[in-house]
This record gives sequence, structure tokens and C-alpha cells, in this order.
Amino acid sequence: MTDCIEIALTSDTSAQHWSCCAWDVRTGTQLMTYRNGGPPGPNTLNIINNQVIVAGHLTKPLLTAWPINRQEPSKVKYMLPAIPGAVAVGPDGNFCIVAHGHSFNVYNLKTGDNMASVSQHYGKINVLRFTDDGSHFISAGQDCRIIVWNLSRTVQQKDNGRMLYELADFTLPVSDVVVGKGGMKATLAAISLDRSCKLYDLANGKLFLNIVFPVALSVLTMNALETELYVGDKMGSIYACNLQSVPRSKEIHLQQGLLTQNIFMRHEKAITCLSVSMDCETLLSGSEDGTVIVWHVKTRQKLKVLPHKASITNAFFLVMPRAMFNQSLELPVPFPPFHKVVITRQERERISIEMPASKRPLRERLELMGMPAAVYDNDNAGKIQELEQEIEKLKAINQQLYQQSIQDITNEKH
Repeated sequence: MTDCIEIALTSDTSAQHWSCCAWDVRTGTQLMTYRNGGPPGPNTLNIINNQVIVAGHLTKPLLTAWPINRQEPSKVKYMLPAIPGAVAVGPDGNFCIVAHGHSFNVYNLKTGDNMASVSQHYGKINVLRFTDDGSHFISAGQDCRIIVWNLSRTVQQKDNGRMLYELADFTLPVSDVVVGKGGMKATLAAISLDRSCKLYDLANGKLFLNIVFPVALSVLTMNALETELYVGDKMGSIYACNLQSVPRSKEIHLQQGLLTQNIFMRHEKAITCLSVSMDCETLLSGSEDGTVIVWHVKTRQKLKVLPHKASITNAFFLVMPRAMFNQSLELPVPFPPFHKVVITRQERERISIEMPASKRPLRERLELMGMPAAVYDNDNAGKIQELEQEIEKLKAINQQLYQQSIQDITNEKH
């Protein structure tokens, strides 16, 4: 692995000793535990801006939040309409989408307002995913459909064009969805219990590859370079597919014999979680057998086993936040309780969000985001100062553009 330290965040269905836990994947030791939040459900564990961890309860209509450097959760209770089936937080940390049954609600985390409630699926929603730019999101579930949404139109409750398009190529429920890098120009990969893995162009929903496996599929992930696709099945095996080898046809049927060389076999039950490290050399897998395994990708060898008490619900890599072990740092959870009723258009227009500007030096801000301190030295001090001056200039230009835009819009209305 690289010098940038990556850790694993995991959870299981027992919550006997903790709700979720941060692990050192190199040594297999526990770094931090987050308690008294109950067992998180599948696809409900998220980290916001490297400062707050949120998780949806497995059996109760609750959302729990922990400061990254505290074991006890926030005292604020986040009540939901029903038990969350999936939770997704935007990359900027402004919006949170919570699925319950065949519907989902969009919440503004800064104000707690319920911005929209949407019911377009005919079955339970299993997966919610944001694009990396936060402009769109994807929902998928038991009705065998995948729907792509525009976040701004959904929040504005515009009926026309709120749903961009839907994908209905599967014959059984969709198990998992992964979105690559590049916003709406990214690759969308999805798997189903019908044993197929389909890859789409997210911009137009065009299917460009269909891989059919010999077993039912449960979870998938891609590496950062999008050159390898990893698929977990219901029998406990993980398959690696090289996306750089150009297929001769749009549809490929893989037989068990062809997968022997590219298979990870150690789990005894269905795979529930998969994640790849940033350097693409380490794979993290969780299973219903109560274990999380750290693999070396090239050799397919097991590096570490992280034991748990029950079936794994969430397991993924993240860059270790610097604030995680700074107990003196106060990181209050800034999110108010969620509102039950969807706000009206008039209320939406009156919303004002205060975004405090960070006055910290660039060095401190990057360290808080998890960047290694070894990157900086005295020789770069002058360069950092120049960058900070350039940032201030850009802020002034953006402020001028904003004032001019407001003035032009006001003149048009009059």
C-alpha cells in the first residue's frame, strides 16, 4: 500500500460491542469504535467531510451521527418515516437521501428540511449512489429497475424531467450499483440476482457490456482506475474481471472454468461488501459468515482477517482523517433534526444557509482532510503562500460574478 494511510470502516448486524469500527488493515487492530447507535443496515454507513459518521439503524427508523473523534453519538435524534433501506450523502455533505420501502426522501443536512419525497419504485429500494460531482444520483431496488435522477430538479420538485431515465434490463432484483469517476460521463455498473453484470454509459443509459456469471451475484466494486471489476456472489466467492481486454461481443457468458484463475475463495457465505484501496493493490471483502478479509489483489492471497460477531453489513476503505485521534478538537455535529413534512415551494425559496468560511491555513485544512503531513516541508512554504493568495483572488472574482448575476436577474424581472 502507499504512504497515504487507508483504514477500513466496518459494521455488522450484532452491534454487541460497537455499532461500527475503524480498523488498521495492515495490523488488524481496532483504531476507533463508535458505540450506542445500534446495528447499521446495509448501504447505510457514510462519512461526511471526514468529520462525521452517519448510519441508518437496521431495525428502527433512526439515523445516528458520530463526530469522527468521539465514541459516543450525537445527542440529536434523527427520526425517519420508516426503517432506512439505504442512505447516501452527497460529496459536498449538503444533502442526504434516505430510502424507506419503495420511496426515498431528500434532506438538507444544513437546515434539516425535507426537500422532497419521491415514490417511483414498485419495490424496496436497496441501493442509493451519488455521482462523484454530486449533481445526480441513482436508485435501484427489488423492482428490477435502476433510475437516474437529477438532484436539483428533484429538490425543486419539478415534475417534468425529474427522472432522467430508467434502466429495466434485469429480470430479477438489482443487488448493487457502482458509479465511476467523471460525473455524468462516468461508467455505471450494476449486478442482479439474475447472474448478470451490466455496464452502461451514464450519460445516455446505453448498455455497452453484459457479463453473465454462473451464479447469483450480490455485490460489486471497481478499482480507482476502472480497469478491474470485482463481483461477489451468494456462495462466498469473489470474481475479478479485467475491463481492459476488449470483448468481441457486447454479451459474454463466463463459465466456472474460465473464472478459476481470477477468483478469491475464502468466505463461507454470501459476500455483502467489497471495496478497493486507492493504490488498487488491496481488496476488502465482507460476508455473512461474520468476517472481513483483506486481500492482496495480484496474488489473490489473504493478508488479514478482521473478525466480527455477525453478518457484515458495511465495509469500505477510507483515508484516515487526521481529526480521528485528536480528542481535544471539538467537532460538534452541525445537522439539526430532520423535518417530517416536505416543505412547500414558498418555504424552499426562503431558505437561507450559512456556510462559514474556513480561515485556517492551507496546511491545516489539508491535514484535517487526511493528507499526509510529510508532503509539506520548508521549501514548499513559499509555494503554499502563493497558492493561498491565488485562492483569495479567486474568491474576490467569484463574489463579483455573483453580485453581477444577482443584479442581472433582478433587472430582468423588473
